[in-house]
Amino acid sequence: MTTFAASFLGCKVSQADMMLARQALLDAGHVETDADGAELALVTTCCITREAEAKSRQAVRRALRGAQAVFVTGCAANLDAAQFAELDPRVRPLAGTADDVAAALAAHVGGCADLTHDVLTRRRDGGLGARTRGFVKVQDGCDGDCAYCIIPRVRGRARSRAAAGVLQEVRRRVAGGQPEVVLTGISVGDYRDPDTGLDLGELMLEVARVPGVERVRLSSVEVIHVKDSLRRALVTEPKVCPHLHVPLQSGDDRVLAQMGRHYTAGEYLETVAELRAAVPHVNLTTDVIVGFPTEAPDEFERTLEVLDAAAITRVHTFAYSPRPGTVAAGLGDRVDAAEKKRRSLAVRGRSEVRSRLHRTAKLGGRETVLIDKLAEQGCSGYTADYTRCYLPAGTGGRGELVDVCCEALHADGLACR
Repeated sequence: MTTFAASFLGCKVSQADMMLARQALLDAGHVETDADGAELALVTTCCITREAEAKSRQAVRRALRGAQAVFVTGCAANLDAAQFAELDPRVRPLAGTADDVAAALAAHVGGCADLTHDVLTRRRDGGLGARTRGFVKVQDGCDGDCAYCIIPRVRGRARSRAAAGVLQEVRRRVAGGQPEVVLTGISVGDYRDPDTGLDLGELMLEVARVPGVERVRLSSVEVIHVKDSLRRALVTEPKVCPHLHVPLQSGDDRVLAQMGRHYTAGEYLETVAELRAAVPHVNLTTDVIVGFPTEAPDEFERTLEVLDAAAITRVHTFAYSPRPGTVAAGLGDRVDAAEKKRRSLAVRGRSEVRSRLHRTAKLGGRETVLIDKLAEQGCSGYTADYTRCYLPAGTGGRGELVDVCCEALHADGLACR
């Protein structure tokens, strides 16, 4: 028996993969503990940017302070295992899919080496009930050709998980105390059940029908995948949350074309308008890359204009960094760091204004909050449209849905009672 600690960097898919590997260790009889006291560390890495890779290496170095062995998995390990192996003889990179990693991990540390994704998820408990939100990976890989992105190289081609397996996992998550389900994938909008042809919107409706499910979310969806089926799910099923994270990346058509994005700014705004016409209360968040090599100042200004026109309430901003092996790497890194910082701050400023407007509109109204954090001074949780609410202590327990009145603005949410 070995004590271990698990951590991840990056997206919700990385988190889902980490949970799968973590469960392989639990099912083999090993014991999860705090990072400081663990004999073995599991670090699931990210390589979306150079900064993410650097943070992944830092996480491995931290784990080496106490662990006898550090297993490194995830996208950065798939991209370049050597950068971790050379850090210390105790570091053991494990490349491959999440299923490959789970089996290899079990074999390395002892236990059942033949566990697959479906077997592992059937046996998944191991403390997951402490989380109110369950991330269920329904799809992996990407067939896109974005010029800046390395993910198709480290994740492979798009492939979907059978809906029957997804629904089995959802039922287990609900039984483990997770009433909110987040469907995630690298290109989740590409989802198509290999057995029945069910698409993403139809899958969301099936998930919503599972007894005990209170909410269904998406982690992120491309604008080209916001189609009738998804809108229909948002309109017809109250459990499908009126929040979508729809990456924009740039608001300039020339930059979008050079990025390899398959839409124009006008098409993005048209899709948003159709979505708001169908679901007026929908909350939209997005991703933006600033400082793409060919992005001129006036082209960046058009991004700000599109963010305003789309009424985006929160923006995850990324400063461009070249990724070796991508098309854009050949363009160099022409926008200097100071200008990237200026543009990032400008985007965040617009985001903060829109976020405040969105929250202000809720003041005096009532919302339903799913409590996910408890503390002596109070508790907090999210509304269906993903607005954080802070509540007095004793309002409810973790995993409970409570009706509240929105009374005041909070730094990053609402103060409610």
